[in-house]
Amino acid sequence: MTKTELLSRIDSKFRPMMVQFLPANFYSYLYSNGRKSFINMLASEIPQNVIVPTRHSKILWDIEFQSNLFNAAGMFKKGEAYYTVAAQGAGAYLAGTTTARYRRGNEKKGILHPFASYPQSAAALNWMGLPNEGHEVVAKRISGLDKQAGCPIGVSIGSSPEDTGLTALNGVLDGFRLYDKAGADFIELNESCPNVVHEHDNNSEGGLDSMLVERLEFISENFLSIRDRNLPVILKISTDTEKELIPLLINKLSELEFDGINIGNTSTDYESARTMIAPNEMKTFDYFTKTFGGGLSGRPLKKKSLELSALASEYISQSNIGREFHVIRTGGVENAGDLSRSEKAGVALNQWFTGYFDAFSLRGHKLYEELLRT
Repeated sequence: MTKTELLSRIDSKFRPMMVQFLPANFYSYLYSNGRKSFINMLASEIPQNVIVPTRHSKILWDIEFQSNLFNAAGMFKKGEAYYTVAAQGAGAYLAGTTTARYRRGNEKKGILHPFASYPQSAAALNWMGLPNEGHEVVAKRISGLDKQAGCPIGVSIGSSPEDTGLTALNGVLDGFRLYDKAGADFIELNESCPNVVHEHDNNSEGGLDSMLVERLEFISENFLSIRDRNLPVILKISTDTEKELIPLLINKLSELEFDGINIGNTSTDYESARTMIAPNEMKTFDYFTKTFGGGLSGRPLKKKSLELSALASEYISQSNIGREFHVIRTGGVENAGDLSRSEKAGVALNQWFTGYFDAFSLRGHKLYEELLRT
């Protein structure tokens, strides 16, 4: 048993009591700092390679994915731990989200990158604020990776919240170009991080936020339409997105030569989520949302992420998209049953975050092997 496997196993035994009995501010402080240390340790461990059954592999956009499940953005912000997850059996690896420049991230009440886990509810909250080293640094790190068969490298890109207008757009464009040069296999455009400000406009273009449309059109004109190699670009949206907007978004994305949609990012619909939070975790949940806000991940998003992903998949199958365009599901994915339901709904790939750490506490580095065995 490795160090991270042991720590995770011990933590899973005590965390339900800690979230209930520790003061909410101290619990949030403890796990905000502990999470970063754990990720660093995890990235240093490379387990024995898992052989994923070929029935789980997929070829999408002419890229081989050894399975249909891999980490969501926000887990490995610095481009670390690629060899770890590739050996575990992940279908791909996603770095970031990164921005044009280094970002320290959010800090409040003496807590840097606030994060809290709710084990009985299989949920987590974070108010990290896109901390990262910047496109250039992470792109250089990725360019030096030795790619493993069946585990392509993706990168999540976002705009710097302190930038606006053309400055912000050019920062995103720089990221696309740097990761293209670094040899990334696919890119995810993060337009839905709840922990930073995104420019928006109450005016709409065909029902869509007009400023979002302008940003998508800029990326299309200055990168997508002039790509000289196979580099799929996927738009990531929130699970809080109204279902009426899904067909409109897909039409616009396919028109602008995007290659897929990821549904979705974390949620800020705390009132709906409260019905799915365990009573003895409610005190800490309310403290975090009232003090920091933040994005909710995990099981409370399961139903909505599947519903929206199924809607998107059905619309694509019934429409004449005219290009290879796939749906990725993120939110509440935690077991083989979730993968099966995604498959039946027409979802091509799945990402997990909270579910990954819960599975790791039970199965350690064999988490993909045991999940994909069924």
